[in-house]
Amino acid sequence: MNTGKKPEIVFILPDILGGVSSFNRNIINNASLREKAYVRVILLRELPWQHATITEAFDADEVVSFQYSSHENRHAILKRLSEALGTAPGAVFCNEGLAMECVYQCGTNKTVYQFIHDFYNMRLAVIYGGITDVFISHTRLFVDVLISADPPNVRAFHLPHGVAIPKDLPPSVPGNALKVVFTGRLVEDKGVQDLYAINQLLRDSGVMAEWTIIGRGPLKKHLEEQWTGEANIRFASPDSTGEVMQMMGANDIFILPTRFEGSPVTILEALSTGLVPVVSDLPGGIREIVTEDIGRTIPIGDNRGFAAAIANLHRDRDQLMKMKAAARNLAQEQFDIKVTSDRYFDLLLRYASLKKEPGTLNPVPVGFRLDQKWLPNVLVSFLRKGFPVMK
Repeated sequence: MNTGKKPEIVFILPDILGGVSSFNRNIINNASLREKAYVRVILLRELPWQHATITEAFDADEVVSFQYSSHENRHAILKRLSEALGTAPGAVFCNEGLAMECVYQCGTNKTVYQFIHDFYNMRLAVIYGGITDVFISHTRLFVDVLISADPPNVRAFHLPHGVAIPKDLPPSVPGNALKVVFTGRLVEDKGVQDLYAINQLLRDSGVMAEWTIIGRGPLKKHLEEQWTGEANIRFASPDSTGEVMQMMGANDIFILPTRFEGSPVTILEALSTGLVPVVSDLPGGIREIVTEDIGRTIPIGDNRGFAAAIANLHRDRDQLMKMKAAARNLAQEQFDIKVTSDRYFDLLLRYASLKKEPGTLNPVPVGFRLDQKWLPNVLVSFLRKGFPVMK
């Protein structure tokens, strides 16, 4: 509980191991300006929770595990979340929909910062823009779109995120077989199921690669079965970012055949260890970061394109080494977390001057028929549990 006179900064995000959690944790844990605020982190978890949960600690004054059920009255959920926000002056940093829905329904005296990670958040911005004081994105594309939509009334800031830069790490010299690493959630949207096909295409062209797949998720068992009998694969699920970075740094190429992405933290982690990113060509952060001098972008789902890019780097080791060095230099110059995290906190601590009068919104419906403010939560939960078809 905040018993002092520091302003409160509340970060709200899903309790999911992955890029969003890494992004928020990196900001909180590395900003020197963090000491000027009381920091509360609210981790959202809808029961039964199907995702791998966050394993690393936040350097926060308070971490709240906010659990709720789809059986509950939506208004009761939003009221509890509003109480968790607190009433002290400060800022709320919203990463997903429940947070914005809470602000819309219950209000807050805090300045509302809506973070735009990807196109999911852009949809939220369209719905809840009128009650958002400040938009932030690590992707210039999203900031430009928001400002151009309503230049006089939209406050939107482009703040690249960052990662810890390993010190004194020269680019590793590739061996006979290139070492290729994937790291991320093991879900279909990340394209991890395509890695086996890319490996087969490489083998057919006479190129052998050594693969490491780092992560957790529902596809892990499928992947292990898919790669059965292959000697050039290993799976790993380290608990800390430090372990992940150490494993990544032992490779040559970072591969990400993702279908849906904003500006992945994993790409910055790869650059910081001198890896060459070979990733899906998606608008936004990927195109802004991955240029031809440091990596390759491939059309979504083009397994042959991914295999060809890796094969070309395998055959041109001089070019590969130049790209590894350029990737590392870019991370050092633009994405050092010690610098980027303070830029975020500097903006959050300007909450008082950035608060604006709420705009008007088209009515946003809450939940379904049973989600009425006047219906007791216990009754709604009882009906939904006993009669699943009732909404």
